[in-house]
Amino acid sequence: MVATHLNNSDFEAQIIKQRLKSYFTPHVKARYEILVVDDAFAHSYNFFFNIYRPSKLPHSIPLRRITLYHLEFLEDIVTNIQTEYKFSFVFRNFGKQRWPSNFVLIAKQ
Repeated sequence: MVATHLNNSDFEAQIIKQRLKSYFTPHVKARYEILVVDDAFAHSYNFFFNIYRPSKLPHSIPLRRITLYHLEFLEDIVTNIQTEYKFSFVFRNFGKQRWPSNFVLIAKQ
């Protein structure tokens, strides 16, 4: 059997969306965000699901590690997730990098 998922952004996005679906339970006054971290040393991108509820400690749940280290691939995954989920995205450790499609800064800080 050939592994076709290694360079398939749709497959990676589907895995992340399935995990988001299993962890997401709507609560009143709760905040949810997806954290994307650029791990330059391991040449990978890490996705986390952060949950902030009032009067509870925040939770950060690891979703997926993307080992294909290309911004075009990451951009396809993020846009695919954004079509279904409207969570805020937070990008860390991206410095002055820009999206390949429109040259907008990834992390606006």
